[in-house]
Amino acid sequence: MLSFLETYNAKALKNRSKKEFEKVVNLVGDGRTERSLRVRMGVLARAHVDKTFIDGAQKTALHQDATMAALAAGESPPEKPQRTLYQLIKTSGGHAVWAYQPEEYVQEVFQVGVRYQRMDITAHTAIGITQNLLDRIFRFEFKLNESLDSLQFLRQQTEPNAGDDVDSQDNSDISTTQAPDD
Repeated sequence: MLSFLETYNAKALKNRSKKEFEKVVNLVGDGRTERSLRVRMGVLARAHVDKTFIDGAQKTALHQDATMAALAAGESPPEKPQRTLYQLIKTSGGHAVWAYQPEEYVQEVFQVGVRYQRMDITAHTAIGITQNLLDRIFRFEFKLNESLDSLQFLRQQTEPNAGDDVDSQDNSDISTTQAPDD
């Protein structure tokens, strides 16, 4: 169980990640600094989308097992799994940062993970839906014309030569913007 201090720190870091997201969304200008901040936030967004998809699939698998066990025991099924707006993202430098995404995006990606786990959709369909969503985040939230590939791990399992993509070889360290403490 987390201590009060760990819980407080996690909450503060999550709040900071939301403020950083909003700061990047509201950036004005297209200079090198603004573009760098947008691209960094885009890398975090891709990681968040991937983790949220996995979270939806894993929580659904656990929920399905728990539901079957409850029904077999004559008990009420457990509540449906819940999504989170925050994901802890590990960087290539060995650090971890909290990443935030708005409810509308999180809900959509989480449901894609749920539907994939239930086998309601194929891997190809899941990739298409999440890629469309990530493209929207890049275009409308970060004002970037390019995007990164979502669900690269699933692409590698289902598409030949998917791992050869330059985008999938991105090993740059993820860092977040730091707002000055007032």
